[in-house]
Amino acid sequence: MRYSKIVASASLTVLLLAGCNINPMPISPDERLSSMWQDQTEMYAKQEPITRPLTFYDALARALKYNFDHRLALMEAVLQDTQLEVATVNMLPKLTANAGYSFREQKLGSSSADFYTGQQTLRSSTSQDASHGLADLTFTWNILDFGVSYFQAKQQADRILIAQERRRKVVNNLIKDVLQAYWGASIAERLLPGLEPVLKEAEHALEVSRTIEGDRLQPIIAVLEYQRSLLRIIDQLKKLRADLLVAKPKLAGLINAPLHTSFTLAKPEKTPEPPELNTNVADLENLSLFYRSDLREEIYQERISRADVYKEMLKVLPGLTIPIGLNFDSNHFLVNNFWLEAGVRTSVNLVNLIAAPKIWKSAETQVEVAKIRRKALSVAAVVQVNVGYQQYIKALDSYKNAKELSKIDAGIYTATANQAASDAGSDLERIHAATAALASQLEKEQNLADVYGALGNIYASIGLDPVTGGIEHITVRALAVHLEKTLDSWYKGYLPKLPSPPKPTTAAFVN
Repeated sequence: MRYSKIVASASLTVLLLAGCNINPMPISPDERLSSMWQDQTEMYAKQEPITRPLTFYDALARALKYNFDHRLALMEAVLQDTQLEVATVNMLPKLTANAGYSFREQKLGSSSADFYTGQQTLRSSTSQDASHGLADLTFTWNILDFGVSYFQAKQQADRILIAQERRRKVVNNLIKDVLQAYWGASIAERLLPGLEPVLKEAEHALEVSRTIEGDRLQPIIAVLEYQRSLLRIIDQLKKLRADLLVAKPKLAGLINAPLHTSFTLAKPEKTPEPPELNTNVADLENLSLFYRSDLREEIYQERISRADVYKEMLKVLPGLTIPIGLNFDSNHFLVNNFWLEAGVRTSVNLVNLIAAPKIWKSAETQVEVAKIRRKALSVAAVVQVNVGYQQYIKALDSYKNAKELSKIDAGIYTATANQAASDAGSDLERIHAATAALASQLEKEQNLADVYGALGNIYASIGLDPVTGGIEHITVRALAVHLEKTLDSWYKGYLPKLPSPPKPTTAAFVN
């Protein structure tokens, strides 16, 4: 009987272990297809439709509201906030409730024997029911665990601030990327309509030249040189068209608009002149060292590393545990089935005492690493601001030169187009002039985009955030108005000011 029970128990154990054997299960094609369709449906859901031509500020507002990189940064900040709540709960004492039921096939019986002779002194007896219920409610507070949990909660609070700084960095990069993509798309919308006729005219002239070559109507060397010039022009125009055509999809990706939607950009009455930044480099450097998200993140990281030092110090101290419990046992042999139990326990991990110096040294080294990393990032921030400022000056100067060159090439094209000529040479000169005028206009527009791109690099290097507070419940248009007001003031040189330094305190000395 007992042997059969042992065999049954062993068989049940083997079956349970076999059921715990888990093999990799790749996602099925149907599951992947369902996930793909769901993602495509939700990627562009809950967005305001584009009902008007987009200004730059409209595009930037849509990027801040709907770009998934920014959404991810916001959700990571929310995640860190929820983990702070968990860390705060971990500081509370432990309150556990247990309940169970115990059953024996035979009653628990025992007898006593004389310690010296080994002779049984009492008949076998029992003081416990074969089956009885158990329950307890225990309140436990460990002072050492509370201290460790306190510093863990402070570290989690700093991680929330780090997540906010990373979100601000995403915003800075979005401003820079949208600046470049928007002006690239704006150039494409303005230049593509003028590029296509010139390209078609060049391709038509190439076909005519090949006919002339086949009929031997002109010297073969002159015809081939003419074709070579046309092919170079056509290649230049096609490359230009290809560069312009990719600008709008880039912008659509940044503002999370479906790539196949036909949105248009607002066309200004005239090309805006680039802003001239009325701020010196020294002020930009100070702003960068104060506002830059990377540097603030390292300050919080240093505080987290410092808290690690305090945690390791606490772990060396004796742990004091205070348990208080209410117990119940249904055993009818007991005089009191309910009783309250309390006590105090202390423990010391002796291994921690031996390893403490090395652990403390490692934690202190982490603090020093955070300080050195912050200083290295400070140097990089200053260099990036200076490089960005020089790029801005260069782009501004290049724009002014390209503007003059564009006027000259436009005048040459007008004069060439007004000349009535019928030979192939005149056609080639006119196509050359049209291509040069387009290239000059494109260079001017690209230099204008480079000016705004350089400004975006400067703002990203500084770490300025044009949006404070939540934007979930703000309309795109309201956010665009706020962004326009803020960025226009930045363009004019009205950047935020640093806080005033604290007044030095005078110490009184008493003789």
